[in-house]
Amino acid sequence: MKATLLKTQKMPSKFGGYFYFAYFKGEDGKSYRSCLYPSYGNFQRWKSLIGRENVVLDNLVAKGKMVDADSFPREIKCLTDI
Repeated sequence: MKATLLKTQKMPSKFGGYFYFAYFKGEDGKSYRSCLYPSYGNFQRWKSLIGRENVVLDNLVAKGKMVDADSFPREIKCLTDI
């Protein structure tokens, strides 16, 4: 699935530390989000995207209204660079 990463938001965790919410707009027009934890191994795939906005990504797997954090995001383009 293709989607645009709209923003990421850093949130405190009730277990200590923090995590990120990532908000997306899918090519189907639906809204999605994902939870990203720095202590999980899959965070390395997302680390370079934290804090960026309007980035079009491919290779995302949607499960309901969530983007699976185990996806392998591939950046297609950044809309703010145009």
